[in-house]
Amino acid sequence: MTMSYPLARLLGSLAESEATALAVPMAVAIVDGEGGLLFFARMDGALPAATEIAVSKAFTAAALRMSTDEVGKLAQPGGPLYGIQYTHPGKIVLFGGGCPLSLNGKVCGAIGISGGSVQEDVQVAQPVVEALVEMEKWSCFVKGLLPAGYLERLGNDGLEIRLYGVLEQMGQPVSSWSCSILAGAIFLAASDESQP
Repeated sequence: MTMSYPLARLLGSLAESEATALAVPMAVAIVDGEGGLLFFARMDGALPAATEIAVSKAFTAAALRMSTDEVGKLAQPGGPLYGIQYTHPGKIVLFGGGCPLSLNGKVCGAIGISGGSVQEDVQVAQPVVEALVEMEKWSCFVKGLLPAGYLERLGNDGLEIRLYGVLEQMGQPVSSWSCSILAGAIFLAASDESQP
């Protein structure tokens, strides 16, 4: 199972929203299950080093199937992964901000965040991991409602913006975060990236 670009873009925008709420300019990287870059954004004012660090955090979390802070704990002297950072010079990160992303209980990609303190990076990455879990839950309900070929006819660019507008017109105010969760559920349901 792998991460699609539309879903990666949506998850990246959720991370950017979290970083904006913290008022910390950050770099956001989303990779597929093999660590290949799918989405990248660097907010205005983010540290120049944040670019490579975010990509490396995402790679580490995808390739090792665990968060970068967990890798760091296991890579301490005497630990089972001691020295792992030397196996892929410059690509294995041993501090927080990288988290695997899973669908159907299997890693399909990862997110890497850099630009704030380690705590702030984790604070931005973790809600995105939780958002994907929520999208997957909702996709099971949405799947039965979608006609075949729904996304192909609708197009997936800006789906969350269109959903937000429709719900607003119906007098159903919803947060942009909730609208993004619904859009992600539709992507998953329509693309068969989640099982019913």
